[in-house]
Amino acid sequence: MTKSTFARLLFITVVSSCVSLQLMAQNKTTKKEKKQSVKSAMPLYEKYIDDNMDAHLKEFVELVSIPSISSIPSHKPDVEKAAAWIQNKLKAIGIPTTQLIPTDGNPVVYGSWDKVPGKPTVLIYAHYDVQPVKESEWDNPPFAPVIKDGKIFGRGASDDKSGVMTTIWAMEAMLSNNGKLPVNVKFMFEGNEEVGSPYFKDFLIKNKDLLKADFALNADDGQYDENTPAMTVSLRGASQMEFSIKTANTDAHSGEFGGKTPNAVLILSQIISSFYDHKGNVAVEGFYDKVVPVSPQQKEMIKKIPYDPATDMKILGTTAEAGDTNFSPLERIWFRPTLEIVGMQGGYTAAEGHSNIIPGNAMARITCRLVSNQNGKEIIDLIVKHINKNCPPGATITYKLGKGYASPMQLPADTKEYRYISDVLSTIYGKQPFQLATGGSVGSLLSIKEILGLNAYPLGFELSDEKWHAANEFFRVSSMRRGQLIYCNYLQHLADEESKLKK
Repeated sequence: MTKSTFARLLFITVVSSCVSLQLMAQNKTTKKEKKQSVKSAMPLYEKYIDDNMDAHLKEFVELVSIPSISSIPSHKPDVEKAAAWIQNKLKAIGIPTTQLIPTDGNPVVYGSWDKVPGKPTVLIYAHYDVQPVKESEWDNPPFAPVIKDGKIFGRGASDDKSGVMTTIWAMEAMLSNNGKLPVNVKFMFEGNEEVGSPYFKDFLIKNKDLLKADFALNADDGQYDENTPAMTVSLRGASQMEFSIKTANTDAHSGEFGGKTPNAVLILSQIISSFYDHKGNVAVEGFYDKVVPVSPQQKEMIKKIPYDPATDMKILGTTAEAGDTNFSPLERIWFRPTLEIVGMQGGYTAAEGHSNIIPGNAMARITCRLVSNQNGKEIIDLIVKHINKNCPPGATITYKLGKGYASPMQLPADTKEYRYISDVLSTIYGKQPFQLATGGSVGSLLSIKEILGLNAYPLGFELSDEKWHAANEFFRVSSMRRGQLIYCNYLQHLADEESKLKK
C-alpha cells in the first residue's frame, strides 16, 4: 500500500468516525430534548392543578353532596343527577363527545376525546354510585361534605368519586395547557358498581364498538400508603343475599306467650351460628370445594409486604383478630373466601325503650367474598340449601337474592401495560410499587376483560384508612393533587413509549 493510499484511507476513516460520532450525538440530543420536553410540560400541569385546587374542591363538594345511592330505589333521581353533573363537567373541560348511556339500572356516563389519529386509546373506568349511610354515626352529615385537616369528609369522597374526578381534572390540566391530549381517551363511569354491576356486562356487549380501546385503567383503586405506590393484581369476587324468618303474623307478649312460641330472632341467630365452625371457618357444605390453595408465588408476594396487623386494628379500633390461624392475615384477606353477616334486623331495636316481645320476624343480609374458581350463584345456592336444612319447624323463610355476582380475577404483571403504570409510579414516589391483592371486588373488571379483551389495570389513589363503606368516609387533598399529576405523567409516558415501539 502506498503512502498516498494509506493517507486517503486514514482520512476517510477519520471523517466517517467524526460523522458517526456527530450523528450519535445528535440522536442523544434528540432523545434528551424529547425527555426534556415531556418533563418541561409537567410543571405547567402542576401549576394548573395548584392554581385550580380551590375551584376543584368546590366542584368535588358539589358532586359528593349528591346522594347517589344505587342500592335504594328512592335515590334513583339522585344517581341520575350525579350522572348528569359528571357529563356536564366533561363537556366543560372540552370533551367533545359525551352521553348518558341507559342500562336496565342507572346510566353509564360516557365521554370521548379522539383528536390524535394513530395514537393509542385509553379507556378509563370508575363509578359514581355510593354506599348507603347511617347518618347517626357520622360526625357531619354524609351528604354535606366538610373539608378539614386536608381531608374531604363525605359519602363517596374516596370510593369512588375521587376516581371519577381525579381523572377528569388531569385531562382538564392537559387540555388547558396544550389544547390536546397525547393519546385518545374514553371515559366510562358506572352507576351500579356498589350493587355488583349487574347490568354492566350487557352494557359492554351493546356498546362494544363504541368502547374499543388499546389500554384500560381502573380508577377505583388505591395505593399502599401516602408514600408507597402499589398495583393491585388480584381481586376477590362477591355475592350477596338476604333472608327473612317468619314465625308469627305479629310480635307476641313475652309474658303471655313466652315459653311456647317460636322466636324469629332466636331462630335467625341459631341459623347464623350454624354457618361457622369453632375456628371461624365457614361450615356450609361445599363452600371451599373449588378454592385453590394459596400458591408459592402468592406467598412470596405477601412476604414482600411490610404488613402489621396492629395497623388495621388501630384503624378499626378492634382488639382481636378472627379467622383460621392456619393462614396468615393477608392470606385470609386476599386469597381465602368469606361469608360475612353485614346486617341483622328483628324485634325492638329503637335507640331507647324496652319492649317485652317475642319477635315474629327477623332478617339478615350476607355478603360473600369469593376466590379462585368459586362461582357466586353456586355459593348462594349452597347457602340457601344450608339455611333450609337448619330451619326448625314453626318458621318459614323467604329469600332476596343479589342481582349480580362479581367474579374473582387476576391481572398479569408481565405486560407492557403494567410496566407503563409501574414506571410512572416509580418516578413519582421514588420507589417501585408493591404488588398487592385485595379482599375487595370490582365486578366490572372481569366483564371488561371478557367483552373488550382489555386488562383494566389499577390507577387509583384511595387509602385503606379512608373508611370506605363506613361512617366518616374521607379523601385526602394531597391524594387528589398527586393523582392528577400521575395521570398526566402516565398519558405522556404511554404516548412516548408507544411511539418508540412503532419506530
